[in-house]
Amino acid sequence: MSDTPAGTLGDLPDLAADKHGQTAFLCDQPWLGYGGPVLDVAGFAHAVHDYADRFWAAGIRAGDTVVVVQRNHIEVQALACGLNRIGALPVLLSVGIEPEEIVECAGRLEQPYLAVDAAGAARLAGQTAALQGLTKRILFLTEGGNPEAPANEAASAEPSWAAPTGDRQTHRPSPRGEDDWAVITHTSGTTSVPKLAAHSTRSLYGVVRAQIAASRAFGQVGLSAKHLSFVHARTCSIVLAFLEVAMPILAIGDARPEPVRQLMLEHRPDSLETHPNVFIRWEPVAAHPSRPFSSVTRFVSTFDAIHPRTVKALLAGSDQPGANYIQAYGQTETGGVTARLVTRDEAAAYRPRNVGSAIEGSSVLVAGEDGSPVPAGQAGAIFSKTIGRFRGYIGAESPVDEQWWPMGDIGRINPDGSLELLDRLVDHAEGTDSFLEVEDTVLDRLPELIELVMLKEVGGHDVVAVACPREGEAPDPGRLLAALRETSLGAVPVYVMDFDELPLTGSYKVRRLLLRSRLVASGAAPTVGVDA
Repeated sequence: MSDTPAGTLGDLPDLAADKHGQTAFLCDQPWLGYGGPVLDVAGFAHAVHDYADRFWAAGIRAGDTVVVVQRNHIEVQALACGLNRIGALPVLLSVGIEPEEIVECAGRLEQPYLAVDAAGAARLAGQTAALQGLTKRILFLTEGGNPEAPANEAASAEPSWAAPTGDRQTHRPSPRGEDDWAVITHTSGTTSVPKLAAHSTRSLYGVVRAQIAASRAFGQVGLSAKHLSFVHARTCSIVLAFLEVAMPILAIGDARPEPVRQLMLEHRPDSLETHPNVFIRWEPVAAHPSRPFSSVTRFVSTFDAIHPRTVKALLAGSDQPGANYIQAYGQTETGGVTARLVTRDEAAAYRPRNVGSAIEGSSVLVAGEDGSPVPAGQAGAIFSKTIGRFRGYIGAESPVDEQWWPMGDIGRINPDGSLELLDRLVDHAEGTDSFLEVEDTVLDRLPELIELVMLKEVGGHDVVAVACPREGEAPDPGRLLAALRETSLGAVPVYVMDFDELPLTGSYKVRRLLLRSRLVASGAAPTVGVDA
């Protein structure tokens, strides 16, 4: 298997369009910025050219940096490829992160351009003065921008503080090299303000090299449905894989259960990938009498540990004899590190703490405080080496590929060589091996909850829980405390809040430190106390 991609992000769309332009490239929501329908790889390549022409007309040239903040839609990947095509460097930020954090990220760059759509403009409306001082120019991704498309009736008014991008000028291709920084994305920000991490085309290729090899070995696969943070490095690597090999894709922007149910019945995908905290909200979809997940052979999640209850529900919702769930462990900086496949027969005994064995091109080390490897079965800090390692942070030295990378997690190597993930280093508390294990135990016992988050040192308590019930349900205080008493932590005070109130990353992880700081600042008492 070659370590070299067929092309860079700037020219790969054209190469793919020539080879397999009719391969499906679908989305459940319209492309508002481009304005025309994109149904296949050829249409995606056309959108890339259109964006390159528009950015060229706006004055962007090779070497420029462009921050993009827009709604969560696969269209952002066409923008990234279009910018690469003219030699510019895209910085993809989730519209979901805090406006002040977007300003801080822009401030780490040297006078970048900023491109926003209506969602991005609304999110940043209160930050315009700061952004105008930090950026070279602010551009508005004009809705219905494709002159060949019918007018978009839902087009939003352009903000007065941003220049429209409706004009076009034939661009001069100058694609960034395969080892140049091709895209900058942000880390999850679960422990601090998100970092800005860069990948090259080659490092993104390393992330999905095994997936590309499997596709070439086993031939054409069915439709792959994805609801992801479309600015995440994971999505950048997925798009590269789909362009390298004729893999049909269905991008899902609307994650509400009922639209997803209807979409699954319409398209009948072969595989389905999303974030764990989205899959848990889709449990009722899996159990629906219409069997919307019946065609799915493979469920995939790579962003966080998933709860055992959810895996059982997903596999029970499939009618495929070989249905399985793939749990991968990794991060923006590393790509995939380990992976584990869970079959329907194994689901009853599934424990998400075991995240599988090192994948091809990756290796794992668990070390003690002195940095030396610890014996199998002993807990320590997790380190990795991967062929998909990122190329560097903004404002920091680039990583050395030969050195072990700290994952920021606590774990242990089992006798069979698999990795057991116990906790984030920053979240670890005395008295329990794993907050994550406690959360899994309680969620397994209380199907009325869609999330449980354990936090340290809130309101004078060493540990508290934050419980999120399903819409329309209220957790019973007695059941909550009884379930907690059966864990290693015992019963602790509980805050009950709606899932939508939680501060989340772009990939739907709970930002635990931010949640904790908000609870501390509010001074609110727990919803459910603990009996003496």
